[in-house]
Amino acid sequence: MFILPFHIDSIWVFKDSLNRVLFIKRENFRYVSSFNNGVARFNINGKCNFMDDCEGGYWGIMDYKGKILLNNLEWIGEFVGNYAIFQKDYKFGLLRKDGRIIIPAKLDEIIIVDSNFIFYRVGNNWGIANSKGYILYEAQFNSFIKLNDSLFLITKGGECDIFNRCEGNKFGIINKNGNFLVPLKFDGIGEIKDSFIEVSLNDAWGLMKLNGKLIIDVKYEDLFYLCSYVWFKENGKWGLMDLNKKILIKPKFFAINRIEGSNFIKTKIDEKWGLMNCNGKEILKNEFDNISYLGEGYFLVEKNNLKGVVDSFGKLIIDLKYKDISYSNGRFILYDGDYWRFKNIKFNYLEFVNGLLLAKKDGFFGIIDTNGITLIEFYYDSIKVFNNFIFAKKSNYWTLFNTKKVFNNFIFAKKSNYWTLFNTKFEKISENIDSFIVFENFLKFRESGKWGLISNNGNLFLDAEYDYIDSLDANGLIRIVKDGYFGLFDLNKGIILKPKYRFIYRFYKNVYKLITENNFNYFIYEN
Repeated sequence: MFILPFHIDSIWVFKDSLNRVLFIKRENFRYVSSFNNGVARFNINGKCNFMDDCEGGYWGIMDYKGKILLNNLEWIGEFVGNYAIFQKDYKFGLLRKDGRIIIPAKLDEIIIVDSNFIFYRVGNNWGIANSKGYILYEAQFNSFIKLNDSLFLITKGGECDIFNRCEGNKFGIINKNGNFLVPLKFDGIGEIKDSFIEVSLNDAWGLMKLNGKLIIDVKYEDLFYLCSYVWFKENGKWGLMDLNKKILIKPKFFAINRIEGSNFIKTKIDEKWGLMNCNGKEILKNEFDNISYLGEGYFLVEKNNLKGVVDSFGKLIIDLKYKDISYSNGRFILYDGDYWRFKNIKFNYLEFVNGLLLAKKDGFFGIIDTNGITLIEFYYDSIKVFNNFIFAKKSNYWTLFNTKKVFNNFIFAKKSNYWTLFNTKFEKISENIDSFIVFENFLKFRESGKWGLISNNGNLFLDAEYDYIDSLDANGLIRIVKDGYFGLFDLNKGIILKPKYRFIYRFYKNVYKLITENNFNYFIYEN
């Protein structure tokens, strides 16, 4: 049930979303939360800001009928499911939404993972409990790290400093049922991949399945799992085996590197690099000085200081005859040492920038797209690209362009320190503008220290008479401030709340809290 609390003087009224009064309270509330799972938190006699940051007073909870379930606590946190953390006598405990204390206030810290799994701290050690208050593990662990929604890395046994940096730890992995999937005995643990995890003990590595079954014995100098195969290091060299421990490639590589963003492996013999896929099929022989991934199945290969490109099948796409090669969105830029080449056109300089190409030809800069079409003529002494904006300089003056055509409906002309705004019909919209900010559907401008609002098609929404104009929120509303008072503006409907409130903030989804000098209320926005 959705309930809106508001107060008039000392009388609190609680209404549903249809504006029907559910109950009235006369307690000296200073803060009341939204109702979560049928209960709300409240503070009495404290000093509270607009949210739940309260000093002093005491906290309690009530149900959707107004019945006080619990009070006289120092603090109550937000409910996670049916449970919330509370504080009393500077210690923490756990309570249920019906007001029942599940764990007494005797702990130094509590973290609710979900509605049935809790980490708690006593001194410097962590323990684990469930939401029923049953202690699964006494406080004995040094730390825990969330790996995913259901698994946690646990450490124990090392000596830790005040920053929880530990030496000599043992590592294990536990699930939210409190079961250790990886025993708490390993010196190191790698990433979880396909329900497999690399484990280390006594400077050796092996592979374990997340059911605790050891797949590859912990005896190798190094090891990593990739797409159902295991690369292992033995006697200083790397080889490949399958999950049945069958050796597919005897250790012969001096080094291997997984190419980031792909399932390919760089292999090194002596000082030369080759390329394999993750199941050990050779793509390139070990004859290159370097190999790197360009993206989309293309690899940059280098030999004798010259570069070329091969695809994921090892086919040579671009001959090894260039000093440098860049790639973006299916397009290559080639540098032969004298000129940059794109679509067989020579340039003095080329660079991919935000999906376009910054180019220099015959001593002047311009912009072309990835089809080779000139977007900005080769006329400028300098060009700088920042996000969606392009600044082009000629002599001592700059011209402003954009990459998303935001300004298509506007012309900005600057004289001295001020801008004049025209539409594309050369009709003056505003002048003496000292600042402006462009959004997708509108633009804010400041004139004589006040802000106004203009639509993207050049229509004036708001005159420049506001202290502040916000950006769009999730409901498509904009907060406006005039003479220190807040209001709300809709791009389609105009001003829906005049600026007369001391503060407005989005309380919950389409519900806004309206603060006045002596009161507050709620506003439900219906689009």
